[in-house]
Amino acid sequence: MTTNLLHPSPPSSPPPKPPQPRQYARTRATRLLSAGTYLDPGYRRDVIRVLLKMRHRVVAPSYGYDAVSVLAHALAARRLRRIQWGVALGGMALVLVLSGNGALSPALAVIGLFWVPWAAAYLRRIVTLHILMTRLREDGADGGFDGACPAHAKLTGALAHKIDHEQASRGGLVFYGGYQPFVGAGVPLNDWANAQLLLGAPRTRITARKPKDGSLPDLDTVERRDVIPFDVTEITREVAARMAADLRDETGPDGRINGLTVERRRYTTAIRTRDRSTKAGWSILPSVEDLPALHWREDYDAAREYLCIRVGSWDEELVTTIYVGFDLRGSTLHTEFYTYVLGPLVEDFHLVDQLPAAMDWLLAVRVAWDMLTSAVRWWVGLWLMPLWLIPERFLPSWAVPWIRPWRARRARRAATVFLRLRTVDSSEFRLGRYVNRWLNCGALTSVRELATSETFHHFFQQADAVKYMQIIERRLLENVRAFLDEHDVDLAEHDRAQTNILLGDNSQNVFGSGNSNFGYNYQPPAGGSSGKTGK
Repeated sequence: MTTNLLHPSPPSSPPPKPPQPRQYARTRATRLLSAGTYLDPGYRRDVIRVLLKMRHRVVAPSYGYDAVSVLAHALAARRLRRIQWGVALGGMALVLVLSGNGALSPALAVIGLFWVPWAAAYLRRIVTLHILMTRLREDGADGGFDGACPAHAKLTGALAHKIDHEQASRGGLVFYGGYQPFVGAGVPLNDWANAQLLLGAPRTRITARKPKDGSLPDLDTVERRDVIPFDVTEITREVAARMAADLRDETGPDGRINGLTVERRRYTTAIRTRDRSTKAGWSILPSVEDLPALHWREDYDAAREYLCIRVGSWDEELVTTIYVGFDLRGSTLHTEFYTYVLGPLVEDFHLVDQLPAAMDWLLAVRVAWDMLTSAVRWWVGLWLMPLWLIPERFLPSWAVPWIRPWRARRARRAATVFLRLRTVDSSEFRLGRYVNRWLNCGALTSVRELATSETFHHFFQQADAVKYMQIIERRLLENVRAFLDEHDVDLAEHDRAQTNILLGDNSQNVFGSGNSNFGYNYQPPAGGSSGKTGK
């Protein structure tokens, strides 16, 4: 076959690029969260509501897990439940039809009405156990969890791309809708702030007679260098590079923190107003290029930049995140330090690692027996339903074991109720009826935070959370000191503040709310407080 050089054939279109693998699709946290959608119906409903029904909201940033996989398994678990009810109702309708036609005797019809829903529930439980023991067990040589997502009609490619793009925060912009901007990072562990006056480093000390009262010479007797000018962007960029180099890139294998991530992120609210020119009828959220260049504006829509230093340990099940912010005002460098921690997942989700390796007839028989006993408990609980509304102190002792688990589930369910951000109109003429409508579509919580345990499961998990906080805190202070030293800033005040911060001396006011090194409890802050814990 000859080729015409004057009229070459058009080049063939390049093959389509394969989809980019999601970063945390195969982590332990993703596997346990996916298993939790089969184990906890309340969590399954929360996942579907956050990621599917409330798709107008921005997805919270990911901290070691993949929300697309969790949503896919939540939809698959819900589909199993709907199939169970469909088979049960269809079978019961068929039994009634056959009984009405005389094909079944009344005794067989009654047995069928009880057996059909039991059989549907039994099959669903067997299928769920099979999924947990095969697809969601720990990855091994003979298979296991590989990060694949079950297919579902509602999990479209566009929705998966939206969730993956927003939770990765690839644009460096995070939209939040609640009180605290660091959505998805867990609960506060520690925080402090420091304001340092940028004085020039002393060059020589002019000889002066000491005052008779023994006090130190006046500052004017010290000759100082001129401070080399710098801005917030420069110090943030330099500190980020040095933190990554000291803790990961330029450190040996023994001292390297493999799960370290250093990013610069901006946090802003996500308010959309009515805009008839757009297809959706709402205004489009801004991008990083649309934000004003002014650093740390002081208004409700301000976007503030923080250095996000994240350490994912215990195979991303324990995530410690430190946020560092810098600001320059009045020749003063203000530094903010916030530590958040995502503790281990709820203990029930770990049941997937304790299941048998394979399904056998003994397990199938045991499941059938457990379902019979649970049906008896359900029937008794149905008759005890009026007791659920009575306070526990007025209940008889034999009824407390039946009522307490139900109330505990209700309390946990109430703890995950989402905030409804509405403006209360208390004006005289209710003039709020005439303002432009707005929609807060920022992230309120993440599917990872909904499944966080209230306590640590292991002593070393609590110790590691504090350990990584202290390591990053110490390195941060040293890198800030090196940066200021290169810019001829007097380090005396910084050294005093650093000593107080590391020692946790709350008697000094150079750092805001103190330093708590241990004794962390998992009580979320009330009313937007800093969540500080005592020693």
